[in-house]
Amino acid sequence: MFFFISLVGFGQEDDWAEFAEEYIEELTTEEDGTTGLYEELMEMHRHPLDINRAQKTDLMRMPFLTEEQADSILSLVKKSHGLLSMGELMFVKNLYHKERKYLALFFFCSSESGPYRRKHVPDSLKNSRTNSVFADEAKGLRTDLSVTMGVPLYKREGIKSHTQEELERNPNCQYLGNNVSTTLRYRSSLNNRLLWGLTAQKDEGEPFAAKGNGLYDSYSAFVMGKGYGPVKKWIVGDFTAHFGLGLTIGSSGADPMSVLATMSPRQAGFTAHTATDEALFLRGGAIDITLGKINIKTFGSWRKLDATLKGDSISTIITNGYHRTPLEMNKRHNISALQGGVSVGADLGVVQLGVNAALTHYNTPYCKPTAFYRKYYFQGSNFGNYSLTYSTQKGALKLWGETATSQQGGLAALHRLQYAPHHKMIVNLLHRYYSKHYLATSAQSYRTGSRIQNEHGVMLGISLEPVKHWVVKSYLDVAHFPFAVYASNNPKNSVSAMLQMEYIPYNTTTWLLRYKLRSRPDDNSAGHPDSKVQHTLKGQWRYSGKVWKLTSTIDFTLLSQPDKEKTSGWMVSQKASVSVTKATRLGMAGAVFHTDSYAEALRLYEPILLYSGGYPACYYHGGRLSASVQHTMGPLSMAVKYALTHYTNRDTIGTGLRQYNGSTLQDILIQVALRF
Repeated sequence: MFFFISLVGFGQEDDWAEFAEEYIEELTTEEDGTTGLYEELMEMHRHPLDINRAQKTDLMRMPFLTEEQADSILSLVKKSHGLLSMGELMFVKNLYHKERKYLALFFFCSSESGPYRRKHVPDSLKNSRTNSVFADEAKGLRTDLSVTMGVPLYKREGIKSHTQEELERNPNCQYLGNNVSTTLRYRSSLNNRLLWGLTAQKDEGEPFAAKGNGLYDSYSAFVMGKGYGPVKKWIVGDFTAHFGLGLTIGSSGADPMSVLATMSPRQAGFTAHTATDEALFLRGGAIDITLGKINIKTFGSWRKLDATLKGDSISTIITNGYHRTPLEMNKRHNISALQGGVSVGADLGVVQLGVNAALTHYNTPYCKPTAFYRKYYFQGSNFGNYSLTYSTQKGALKLWGETATSQQGGLAALHRLQYAPHHKMIVNLLHRYYSKHYLATSAQSYRTGSRIQNEHGVMLGISLEPVKHWVVKSYLDVAHFPFAVYASNNPKNSVSAMLQMEYIPYNTTTWLLRYKLRSRPDDNSAGHPDSKVQHTLKGQWRYSGKVWKLTSTIDFTLLSQPDKEKTSGWMVSQKASVSVTKATRLGMAGAVFHTDSYAEALRLYEPILLYSGGYPACYYHGGRLSASVQHTMGPLSMAVKYALTHYTNRDTIGTGLRQYNGSTLQDILIQVALRF
């Protein structure tokens, strides 16, 4: 059996690894990777808020909290005139061990000691609990700086040298840069009210300080402030926006697991862009203002994008951010997008209402689509989306909804009805209707298709604690696609279902069993409607002690595709980490896997180092082994991870410039982080 470390830090960071292990899959989609919410939670974990200064919107960003729990926390803070320690959350009757443990990852108490706490509060003030103790947030300048470098110990085809004659014949046969990838992250905050940061990245194969790159290939920066008076927040630089339920512009979870993971829809507002993504963000300025019961959010953005052009028109906007070859460099920043939006909301007590608008103008128009399933895709240069949002609550029943239209016509509507009589029973019923004519350049919300278009469906999800120590989660989603979709030129249905049972006999131990069904449209070779159906089964045991963290997992998958024999795959994985000393943590992990093809690839979650979590795909026949070590010396921490993936039935890995002529891949990841 192999082993692996889940490594992002020490002490409290072990709880972060546990939180990530539990929530990362539910906040991740196969199509889009991690959602904006997960990125926000990581940043909030690195820059926690004072629980005594937290607003309801801050607490509602936590996917594991209900609105009632958030209200109870705020009520305790108000009645106590501020908490003296996070331990006082035990007095919140409807808040349980797991929620209290996870809250400590994102909030601190200003009277406690620690890197983001007040260093000293006089005992006389503590005892009196006067408001003056908690009137100011933690003072001073706080800084995080980290550099992460990935070094493959092998050469892909794109890294190999070619003669000048070969390059003249085919300039795209070789990458412009070396095989090292590196990321620089810098974050600072002043008095916990002004925050700024910079992210710079170079992917494998991209040039460093050459070919037009000023050191790194991409940069992202922001300055964000918590306002005074009516100004709640402002951002200048790179940011993301979310209005309503995401039908005009958004970044919320896209699948049923994200609904089960979050107690309420994603909070509307602006967030600094802190990820390494090079496409799905805005660049400009945004402000959030509250005037009594009225809230106004508005933004403006102008930025350049990568695109594949067909003549003088856009064929496809490229979002992978790769600039490794002359061809990819020629597509770099060859179009621009001007965007703006406004959201006005009103809290009327019984009901909350809002109107939203988002506009986009490209300096180059989209060309007319040629593929049949793209018949109703983007055409032209100007796009606009307008919506009405509404929410209300009656006892245990809550309703959130958004109805939107686009400039080109078409209607989109999303409604989520929740019944939550208590924390042990939460039922969600979600309905969406997205017409084939609805077009939105930046919409991101619940769906089972590839975009907010051409879909009509219903999802029923439930989270239940039927008896002590047992948690059951399940969903059933049925959708209809009235027009053609990728891989099917016929109207078609899709079905997704999941049943998960957790047994938690102790706070340190969790047993999990999960079954998933996924059926997607896929025409057969004769062009007749058919489906691609996949079954997956996961069994897992997790132990989280003070010294050891262990996770044992078994995965199975069975895939049925038109005109093909059924294929299958399995994977056995083990992760472990241990605190050798207060300053040093070691661990290993590994997996043995066996699949018939890439189509049955199984995902192995590896938190790895800070900001470097991922879902490496395990496919064909082989094994993966990794070992990590992290050591902290005061404000400085250093970490190294070694990973080896070996295939027993492959002598070449990858294709094209990503091809490697061998059966073993070895990588080293190095990270140095400074916090002061």
